[in-house]
Order: sequence, then structure tokens, then C-alpha cells
Amino acid sequence: MTASLTTFVLLGCMLLWIRAWQRGSQLATGAVIGAVVALGAVFAFRAIGAADPMPVWLPALPFALIATTLFAFGLLAWLWGDEQPHRTQESGRTDQLESATAE
Repeated sequence: MTASLTTFVLLGCMLLWIRAWQRGSQLATGAVIGAVVALGAVFAFRAIGAADPMPVWLPALPFALIATTLFAFGLLAWLWGDEQPHRTQESGRTDQLESATAE
């Protein structure tokens, strides 16, 4: 039962990837990169998970990686952020935030 469920899930994911690739989406490229990284992580951490005494840091590692990644993206957005106010296309006026701070 588990093998058939796994097969159906993998076939469904493959069909979704094929559809994304046909539409020329960057989603397909990102999915391939993510799958390769995940596969590499599985092989890299398989040896660590087989250790008799499990390290204390191992269960918290995914949360730490996600927090570090979000912090890095936030830092990059802060450093590379726009210095000019955003303008709406139809009216040409600046955002309400700028007008509120000017008062």
C-alpha cells in the first residue's frame, strides 16, 4: 500500500512538473534545483541519522536553517531595498505611506 501511494505521489509531482515545464515557468527549474538539494541532503544526513547517540542539534537543524535563510533574505531586502517611493501607474501619485510621513 505504501509503495503504491508513493508511486502515485511521485507520478503526480512529475506530471505537475511536466506541465510547468511546458508553460516555460521558472517553477519547473526551481523544482529541479530543490529536488537535487533535497536528495543531496538525504544522502548527507543519512549517515548522521544512523549514529547511535543522536546529536542534540540534529532535530532542531531544519528550524535553524529556515530561520537563518529568512534572516538572510530580510537582510538582503533591507540592504538592496528601493530608495525611491513606489508610484501607482494610473495616477502617478506616491504611496500613502510617504504622504502620511510627510505630514
